[in-house]
Amino acid sequence: MATRAVYSFTGFAGVPERHLYLHHDGYPAGAAWRLAAAQREAADASDFLTAFLSTQGQAEPLASPEQAADAEYRYRVQLLPGSDPGLQVQCWRRLPGGSSWIPRCGPMPLTTFIQRFLPGDQL
Repeated sequence: MATRAVYSFTGFAGVPERHLYLHHDGYPAGAAWRLAAAQREAADASDFLTAFLSTQGQAEPLASPEQAADAEYRYRVQLLPGSDPGLQVQCWRRLPGGSSWIPRCGPMPLTTFIQRFLPGDQL
């Protein structure tokens, strides 16, 4: 059975907020794998959204997370401003039959999220 997820990206130049829907592997280990793939491709934190789109070609754009009523997980990836910008991830889960999002983890640095849910992955 597929575990669907919504990924929201905030803080990226020219993109106030972007939402993407993926039909499978939306549980935290699957999300960590997707995020690690994008991180390996991104030259720096500000390029992360472009890298995610490049590595996740099957992602479907959404106007808002509410469009994915069947999603079980939601992730927010935020580009933090500053002279040395970083990435932060937060995760929520929606229980089957539920309508509200329950905090699962974060916010935490992207590398911490990947190491927590995908131990041993080479960043």
